[in-house]
Amino acid sequence: MACAWTKVHAQAAGDSVRTAPPRSAPGAIDRGLATRTRQTLTVSGTERRYRIGAVDVQERAAPMTWRLVSPRVAARVSGIPVSLDAADAQVQGVTPIRARLDFILRAGDTLSVYGRRGSTPRTLNSVEASALGAAGTSVLDLSSLSMGLASQVGVRGKWSLPVGSVVLGVSAAAERDLPPPATGVVFWQGTTVRGGASVTGLVGEQTLTVSADISSSQADSLGGRNQFPGGGAFTLGASSSGAVNEAGTVWFSGDVFYVRPFGNDRNDQPTRLIPQGSFGGVSGLLLLESGTLTWTPTVSLLRESSAASVTTVQQGTLPSRTSLRGSAWSVAAGLSVDLPLGASVTVSPEVGAVSGTVSSSLAQTNGRIVGRRGRVVNVTNTSAFNDAVRGWWGGLSLSVRY
Repeated sequence: MACAWTKVHAQAAGDSVRTAPPRSAPGAIDRGLATRTRQTLTVSGTERRYRIGAVDVQERAAPMTWRLVSPRVAARVSGIPVSLDAADAQVQGVTPIRARLDFILRAGDTLSVYGRRGSTPRTLNSVEASALGAAGTSVLDLSSLSMGLASQVGVRGKWSLPVGSVVLGVSAAAERDLPPPATGVVFWQGTTVRGGASVTGLVGEQTLTVSADISSSQADSLGGRNQFPGGGAFTLGASSSGAVNEAGTVWFSGDVFYVRPFGNDRNDQPTRLIPQGSFGGVSGLLLLESGTLTWTPTVSLLRESSAASVTTVQQGTLPSRTSLRGSAWSVAAGLSVDLPLGASVTVSPEVGAVSGTVSSSLAQTNGRIVGRRGRVVNVTNTSAFNDAVRGWWGGLSLSVRY
């Protein structure tokens, strides 16, 4: 078993990190609501500082995003230069540059083609993996956790069918991660297929969506270099959004989700503090218009729990079993404000704080032969830790619409 219980180890990559919904809901692309072509360029700067037990984690990120929305076509390109200092090591590079093109066939029906260029660096060495791992688990928001992702291409279709007062949705996708380099730690999912269904309806002034999705991937372990644990995941989710008051100056958006992996036979990876496991959370935000300003308070609660075990044979006959259990949770709250500078430029400062815990227990049971009759006795040794998580983040973004 990998030594994933060591406190400087955590996930090196993954898209599983979930936080409060973005203020600009991407669902507008799928609904095809744009009445004319608009483009938006957003450049941001963010600093995050966390303390997990005795380990300090500091990240500086500069997200950049370009969006185009028109009545029939939408496009998006994004990437994040990032620098991470943790566990007496540093990682610098660029997260995968992602591109997506949506063709809106009709209202509610979308065909999407997307891809990403592998991160820079493409793979991680042991020092870089330990630095990324110092962040702990998926319950903390770090852009650098996408380092080590392989290049990918994919296609997705979404279809909607009105039935009475609700809208049924069905989606399907196929993705292929391109072959990774021959050396170094990498997160490579091979070939992935996805499918999902949803129901959307109105509850008062709120639009409510309930969804279920399933994904399955086929990928080789790459001799232990691949940090993808294998298998797939089943996801349940629900979201709500809409105006709170008649004037439309207060808007609410909420989200709840639960992810259950399956077939993840290699979930105890050396780049994770705790094994990959069930992950869920709830988040919400308000949009509060006050004159020309828009205030956005956010809050989220995330939790992950997991277990992994492996059995080996000692001296050809005696079994040895190692079991690892872990859990983590976090509560985060943030506040941002949109400051318009003219008709096309918006500046948005943001601050936030997070608190939680991460814990893990390791039990190793070895069989020993005692006495002249060769009686086998199982002896178990245990170790554990329970660390507090504290931190904050701050950032500033500049958006230009044209």
